Amino acid sequence: MQFSRLALGIVLLAATSIFADERPNIILIMADDLGVEGLGCYGGTSYKTPNLDRLAGEGQQFMHAYAQPLCTNTRVQLMTGKYNNRNWKFFGILDPSERTFGHFMKQAGYQTCMAGKWQLQSYDPPDYPGAQMRRDTGMKVEDAGFDSYNMFHSGHTELKGSRYANPTLNINGTLHEDIDGKYGPDLWVDFINDYVREASQKDQPFFVYYPMALPHWPMVPTPDSKEWSDPSRRLEEDTRYFADMVAYTDKCVGKIVDNVDALGLKESTLILFYSDNGTHVKITSQTNSGPVAGGKGSTTNAGTHVPLIARWPGHITPGKNNNLVDSTDFLPTLLEAARQQKLTPGGIDGISFYPQLLGQASDVRPWVFCHYDPRPGWDKDQFAHIRFARDKQFKLYDDSKLFDVSADPLEQSPLSPVAEPAAATAARQALGTVLAQMPNPEPAPRDPLHFQATKQAEFVPPASKLEVVYSGGTFTEGPTVAADGAILFSDVRESKTLRYDPKSGKTTVFRADSNNSNGMMHDAQGRLLSCEGAGGGPRRVSIRSLDGKVTTVVDNWQGKHFHSPNDVAIAPNGTVYFTDPRYGGNSPKEIDFEGVYFIRNGKAHVASDKIQRPNGILISQDGTTAYVADNNNQFGGARSLLKMPIEKDGTFGPAIKLFDFGMGRRGIDGMAMDQQGNIYATAGQGDDAGVYVFSPTGEQLAVIKVPDVPTNCIFGGPDEPNALYITAQTEPNEQGKTSFGLFRIELGKEGYRIFPPARRR
Repeated sequence: MQFSRLALGIVLLAATSIFADERPNIILIMADDLGVEGLGCYGGTSYKTPNLDRLAGEGQQFMHAYAQPLCTNTRVQLMTGKYNNRNWKFFGILDPSERTFGHFMKQAGYQTCMAGKWQLQSYDPPDYPGAQMRRDTGMKVEDAGFDSYNMFHSGHTELKGSRYANPTLNINGTLHEDIDGKYGPDLWVDFINDYVREASQKDQPFFVYYPMALPHWPMVPTPDSKEWSDPSRRLEEDTRYFADMVAYTDKCVGKIVDNVDALGLKESTLILFYSDNGTHVKITSQTNSGPVAGGKGSTTNAGTHVPLIARWPGHITPGKNNNLVDSTDFLPTLLEAARQQKLTPGGIDGISFYPQLLGQASDVRPWVFCHYDPRPGWDKDQFAHIRFARDKQFKLYDDSKLFDVSADPLEQSPLSPVAEPAAATAARQALGTVLAQMPNPEPAPRDPLHFQATKQAEFVPPASKLEVVYSGGTFTEGPTVAADGAILFSDVRESKTLRYDPKSGKTTVFRADSNNSNGMMHDAQGRLLSCEGAGGGPRRVSIRSLDGKVTTVVDNWQGKHFHSPNDVAIAPNGTVYFTDPRYGGNSPKEIDFEGVYFIRNGKAHVASDKIQRPNGILISQDGTTAYVADNNNQFGGARSLLKMPIEKDGTFGPAIKLFDFGMGRRGIDGMAMDQQGNIYATAGQGDDAGVYVFSPTGEQLAVIKVPDVPTNCIFGGPDEPNALYITAQTEPNEQGKTSFGLFRIELGKEGYRIFPPARRR
């Protein structure tokens, strides 16, 4: 049988039309911080998830879906199909040169819509070290390949506003701030449902991407919480609201599914539900198998094992899927569902799981790889650079630790290569090949540090050993030595003061609610001075008397509240000096400079308003000189150690710069001084992390290396004159988790011990 050209054209046109009609609409929903234990269909019992459970019952439920431990890491992989080692920039940043699944689906002939959380253009607040290298360097939401969008956090972090009550949203290029009385997730669901109604009237299929905000911190009331009726409580934070937020996550999904079904699109729409990482660490959920502690940020199952549900009635046979899937697999899956595999870019890591949805033979992922290093980034210093490869049973880290995660999900007992079973040995070899073949780039460029230690061995003998005497903190700071030799130090984010006893080796809580105290020092009478307010406290300098009573020394300058008192020093004449940078919280800025103050007659007086961001402070033993750390790190700001004369009236004279830590590096935080007036300054992070020792004239004497992010230091009491205590971040444990703690190291000869505190003079 032969066709004329015209007849053949008609046949081809008809075939093309049928082909287009067969392509499904696609809705991809991704929860924010929800592990498998949060859903009833995965065995969770703590939360009500009837809509998601029904979706799983009507579709295919994946039992081995994995994500990265944190949201940006997963989102970058999800949208580009590439593992983080191929295109990772910084936390909260998507490389603007990448093409997302929005671009590809649009090229495939789909209408595209996105609503929810973006957070991929700019993340670091301006005062974070190296922020100027990263801020505003990510992909703009309008360039992400979506025809229509309604997004939270489309610009700078400090301007993002709320994602829940009274949200701030970028709707198709117009920023709507503090939308009064509204709830962000409701607005996104309405936006999506309206879009689906309109798009369904057109000939083109549609692709909707809904990166949810729920149930991410802050844990606040939802419109279904009884507290919502009081507008003043709608942003009240408490972990008890997490259950309400999971229930509302389920409600939002239910509304979208119900809308699809009501429009008669049930059999023509593929709905995918996924999550970007595990549940928040402060949440413990109950399951049929017992309690599960949230593992967000961790590379264990609790941080990476997430739900994946796919529903497409008439095409997907309901049931459970036991194959491996990760976030890189979505891009090729979407393009195969769109019948446009030819658009799948080269160099991606994803494997389409679309044929599995239809019950067809296909390639099955043999392993999942993870390149995880969210640093650098605001509040990401607690994490570490970790890589692993895993199959359904075994997980191999690049430090050669192998775990049978099916039997040891918390990864507490690595297998021994000497005694492991044959299956483990085979997995070790196969997964080791994966790790060896995967590139392992460093995360962030930095300028080289020009520090030449001239007396390293004299200050830090080769036999000196850094030891951890306390770990488990969230951000330790402000150590000071008490009269009995105990070391008091702050856990700022937990708002408590801890006490380490060198004699017993035990750490106890000294002050249960320290109002986010940071720097501390004892005065001549043994009373404890504390700088408070780094995370939203009363923003004051307080004093704790010997009977335990805490009172305010100063909390304002000329009636204006301080920013966040940070560090304190006492001159030989008893004058108290403290720094007041703008760190922590979003409290109103009442003072238009960041100052160093001294206290006289119960009032604060300005010692200097010429320092960009004053942090650590020391006063020389003769009381004539102040040393101040200028740790701005903002748009080319200072990262310097300054030396300033103290005038007779208590103010500081012109500064001399003793050292500059340079761009892209964490500058000096807290400091200590020895009897010779040498300055011990905590600075740097990663490979640069350490205590840098300077002479009073700025000679570079030595560096004491620490694992990461040193924050402050102090010499020990009279019984351990050569011991230096350092607050800093610890090495990652076997689960890859780090914390902040207290370190101790014995330094050189006794002549370099601490400059005696005021109370001993």
